[in-house]
Amino acid sequence: MKTAIALGILFFIQQAGASGIQFYNQIELPANVRNVQLVDAEYVILPTKTMTREIPNCNSGGEAGRVCSETVVLESAPAIRANISYVDPMFMDEGGKPQYTSVVLELTNFSNQQVSVLMSVYPGWKHPFSTIQRDFARNHLNLSVAGTSKTIQIVDMKRSKICRVFGESGEPERNCVEDLVYKNAQTKVLLLTVNQK
Repeated sequence: MKTAIALGILFFIQQAGASGIQFYNQIELPANVRNVQLVDAEYVILPTKTMTREIPNCNSGGEAGRVCSETVVLESAPAIRANISYVDPMFMDEGGKPQYTSVVLELTNFSNQQVSVLMSVYPGWKHPFSTIQRDFARNHLNLSVAGTSKTIQIVDMKRSKICRVFGESGEPERNCVEDLVYKNAQTKVLLLTVNQK
């Protein structure tokens, strides 16, 4: 009976819709990153509709410079987030620690039983010693990494007018109006794709 209720709740959650979530199973990283690894996967509740409101009787002045607005979540929906680690040589001065990114997958990509397993350790901070999230990623997900080219926009130095700057403060040249013209260029990136096994 408990299993039927749990599956019924899960079905309702899936039908409630995740219209505001942007699902994606691919992400781009700079071509020079290394040690790209699929770390784990987790069940998450992501905001789909938010509102920013002022905090009553809040004073934004003074030394503290308090922020007098807050973001409130009005609607949210569940998803599966796959977490990926990588090392970026550009940040080696920070000890070469890994950085993280993620992709967001729809619940409908997985069986109710698979989703229930991840839900059993939600939120993850309450289960710091569980290996369920790592095991889920290893058993049900596959990460592929491929080098590819991407078209980007860069400043066309020959056709642009760029104002000179002076001194340490970087004051722009007086009466100079910049006119930046852009052109297409190719750059190399790594395309990371997470798929179900």
